[in-house]
Amino acid sequence: MLGAGASFIQKYEPLGLLYIAAVVREMGHEVRVIDAYAQELDSAQVLAGIEAFEPHVLGFSTLTCHGAAVWTMGQLLKERYPDLLVILGNVHAAEFAQQYVEAGCADIVVHGEGEPAIGPILEAFESNADYSKIHGITYRDDQGQAQRTPGTNVVDDLSALPFPARDLIQRDQYGLQNISNQLYIVEGGAIGKTMVTSRGCPFRCTFCVVHGGRKPRMNSPERVVEEMEIMEKEYGCSYVYIQDPLFLADRRRVEAICELHQRHGLKLKWGADAHVNTIRPELVRALEAGGCFELSLGVETGTQRLLDHINKRTKLQNITKAAHCIKDNSGIQVEGLFILGLPGETREETLETIRYACTLPIDMAQFSVLTPYPGSPLFHELRARGEIDTGIRPDGSVDLNVWHRYSAYICFNDVDPIWTTPTQTAEELRRLQKRALRRFYLRPRQILRQVRRVRPSNVRKMADVALSGFF
Repeated sequence: MLGAGASFIQKYEPLGLLYIAAVVREMGHEVRVIDAYAQELDSAQVLAGIEAFEPHVLGFSTLTCHGAAVWTMGQLLKERYPDLLVILGNVHAAEFAQQYVEAGCADIVVHGEGEPAIGPILEAFESNADYSKIHGITYRDDQGQAQRTPGTNVVDDLSALPFPARDLIQRDQYGLQNISNQLYIVEGGAIGKTMVTSRGCPFRCTFCVVHGGRKPRMNSPERVVEEMEIMEKEYGCSYVYIQDPLFLADRRRVEAICELHQRHGLKLKWGADAHVNTIRPELVRALEAGGCFELSLGVETGTQRLLDHINKRTKLQNITKAAHCIKDNSGIQVEGLFILGLPGETREETLETIRYACTLPIDMAQFSVLTPYPGSPLFHELRARGEIDTGIRPDGSVDLNVWHRYSAYICFNDVDPIWTTPTQTAEELRRLQKRALRRFYLRPRQILRQVRRVRPSNVRKMADVALSGFF
């Protein structure tokens, strides 16, 4: 889906699978994890790895980007090993649970977070019990029909979970590359990881799949720093990206994390996404002292009308103020995240977003084309109006090729986006996305900034990617 842009994407640990693996292992089961992306495995190699382990239960984390691959692999496995229990999780699987189950790709799809569901599922499987009593799943009944049980799975107390089973994967597969869509780069690479310190988000941005009705829950500062210390001292990690939907939501908690980071003498640097409404000078100074290297600001657009329309719940002046606040009070690197082609957006408003990005004191910018991902409020709205192709056909079949069009970086490939606002065409948005990259990065200050990030080992690749995405 990313074309040449895939070179920028870091290989980070599959945290969702590693959390569930840790829970299953605590139950006394033998567990293995295959990360096909990090290991660069094709379907045949994945199948060979599964067959070598001979599992009784198999789980897939299913995102839209590999929803088709999971579909095909699931069908193959169920045909070859009918007694194998295949479980799917994550947003895409939940959105298309009926289709996956009734097409024979899976036995069970978990709705919500997987940790609360995996225990009851395994117990029912071992005792040959009825799955209908398990909370928040879709399962296949004796007639091959999909049945949905009530509710959605949520972990109320994150501290009750074991740390992710990072020992089940190879450390050297997750080193930081010398070319990246993130600001932290070191010569020769380094060990980089991700972590989650909280789940859920109080905001309701229309394009986002994160919330899903789940309330915010947070780990204590002590538990957060304990995990950081394990990653640094046991795994040699020098950088971690915190994948929380809203890491800075609780200022006092974050300040306590930063203080403990210093008290424990940790050297690892970290980054996180940040909502502009949470930025304050005193917090920024605490973040830098506590190891923060970079913050990614969800700017989205340069027009207030569109900010309001996507329910961003902020003002343009707050965005500008937040970016300057970070730069005026610290050396923290800042990335701006922008979306082109929002609902109702005109060409002039897209150009205004590009102009606005160039006025901000940020070190990097990502310009994605709006993608109404399955599970987002916008996807549900467009589907209800019949304005988006879900891949589901009138006869109940699924055109898997459609899911490949859910791509936010069309400037790096020749795939048209799954949906465009009626005021702009796919080709216009592709040209504007390339224009945004040129306007932002081909300025003297940005050229100098990016040249400092270039290492001898990545000059050729950087040039190839830039040519592909910029022109």
